[in-house]
Amino acid sequence: MSKRELILDALQELLYEGTAGTASVQDIATKAGIAKGGLYYYFKSKEEVLDALVERQYSNVIDTCQTKLAAVKAPALEKIKLLLYFYRSTAVDHTIDSALHEPQNAAIHQKSMAFIMQRLAPIVGDILQQGVDEKIFVCEQPEQQAEILLSPIIFLLDPGLFTWTDQEVQIKLKTLAQMLEASLQAPSGAFAFLYEQWTQQQLK
Repeated sequence: MSKRELILDALQELLYEGTAGTASVQDIATKAGIAKGGLYYYFKSKEEVLDALVERQYSNVIDTCQTKLAAVKAPALEKIKLLLYFYRSTAVDHTIDSALHEPQNAAIHQKSMAFIMQRLAPIVGDILQQGVDEKIFVCEQPEQQAEILLSPIIFLLDPGLFTWTDQEVQIKLKTLAQMLEASLQAPSGAFAFLYEQWTQQQLK
């Protein structure tokens, strides 16, 4: 295993222990079993280590979703449904995911949400452009519209930030669906799958 991976594994362990938020570069290096100078050979700062850990955690998930989606020939609305399904069903390290929701790891959690947004927005933007080409959507800025679609899903519905009841989540998703239909001039009910899929998950 490379020293770079050892450093990321060390920060991951500190994340599990709940000390990553306050850990110093020296703490990370000690955990990795290397000299502090060895860490600086790969990363300029603790921030860079955090960024790299977030990227490692979520890149494979998003890349897998993109690969699966590219292999599917389907209308735009169906692709959005499939993307949500692929993202939820692709294996992630749930221990890291849970650790990111701890208050002491708030900074890393914010980075993870920003990273997911940045990586998913272009994918969703391409789907929205497909919908424009299919004449089911009207949208001048597909990628910006994609960010609006993703923001409440990634941020507002994050269980580590908010503790909504099932009914509150359902109302928010219905509202989001209605807003998307209005802004994209999509047929009524076109985005109903947003709250229907969530309801099905809760019943499992």
